[in-house]
Amino acid sequence: MQKDSVDRMIETWAETHPELDVGPLDVAGRLLLCAHHLERRLVEALQPLGLTFADFDVLNTLRRRAEPAGTNPSDLAESALITTGAMTTRLHRLEAAGFIKKVADPDDGRAVRVSLTPRGRTIAQRALTKVLAADEDFLTPLTATQRHQTASALRQLLVHTEENL
Repeated sequence: MQKDSVDRMIETWAETHPELDVGPLDVAGRLLLCAHHLERRLVEALQPLGLTFADFDVLNTLRRRAEPAGTNPSDLAESALITTGAMTTRLHRLEAAGFIKKVADPDDGRAVRVSLTPRGRTIAQRALTKVLAADEDFLTPLTATQRHQTASALRQLLVHTEENL
C-alpha cells in the first residue's frame, strides 16, 4: 500500500512521541487535506469564469432555491454560514458583474430580494458543470462502492455534528 502525507506524519509522531495517540489523524488529517486539495481544484476550475468559490456558492444557491420572488440576502448569508455584511459584499460584486438583480421586497419596503439575471443563470450553470467535473476528477480513484461507503461514513459524521450545533 502506498503511503500518503498523513501516514508519514503519524510515523513521525510515533517515533518522536510514542506515548501520543494520534489515531484520529488517520481520518481527520485526511479529511482536512482532501478538503484543501478539492477546494484548490474547484478554485482553479472557476477561475476561467472569473468567479470565486464564494461567488459560485451564491449563484448556485440562488439557482437551486429558484424562488420566483427572489431570495432574502439574510437567508443566503445563513445558508453560506457567513455574516450579512460579508454577503452584502458578495452581492455587490455579483450585481456589478450583471449576474444578479436586487428588487424591493414586496412584503417589507426596507428589504430586498435577490435573484439571478439571465446572464447569472448561464454563468451559474457553466460554473456548476465545471465544479461537478472537478469533483468527479477528484473522486476518480474511488470505485462506486467506495464512494457509497465514504458518503455514508461522512454522513454519519455530519449528522452527529449538525445535531450538536
